[in-house]
Amino acid sequence: MLDNTILVKTAAGRLEIDERKLKVGARQRMVLISINGERTIESIRKQFVAINDISVLLDELMSLGLIEIAESALALETGAAAAMPDFSPPGQPAVQPVAKPVAKPIVKPVAQVHAAKGDGYVQAREYMSRVLSAKVGLRAFLFTQKVDKSDSAEALRELLPEFRRLLRKSLDAGRVAEFSAHAEELIG
Repeated sequence: MLDNTILVKTAAGRLEIDERKLKVGARQRMVLISINGERTIESIRKQFVAINDISVLLDELMSLGLIEIAESALALETGAAAAMPDFSPPGQPAVQPVAKPVAKPIVKPVAQVHAAKGDGYVQAREYMSRVLSAKVGLRAFLFTQKVDKSDSAEALRELLPEFRRLLRKSLDAGRVAEFSAHAEELIG
């Protein structure tokens, strides 16, 4: 896969995060959680720089059907046409294949799908997970799993004090209050 390829979770991938039926390894789970349909493979590699075999983990997740490619790359890269054999009839000029961009599939983020149903807590859950991953990183991994497993607005409200405590490790009080207020607003 190319570094500029964007990956998305499949329905099975989202279900695995919620229910843990396939029992994927901790490193696979961390990578699966970080895939959001917006980040490239290059940015995922940078986030998990300590994991040397990130390509292997991505291939395993893809073979399990938990992730898929969201944006198709060009069929041919620059210079690839020259490396292809010439199958044109003798005496005819060689036909060079032309790379055409493939239409980007429309992939709705999970938050938008649930927002259409009116589940405010789902938006809050997604927001809290994204903030923790971006601002605290792997130090909040176990707590992020708790947030992802929460199934009601009340369960998220109970997690807010811990959410604020973890954010205070990396941010000043003003930013913590801002993120916390927004999460409370989404919860309702």
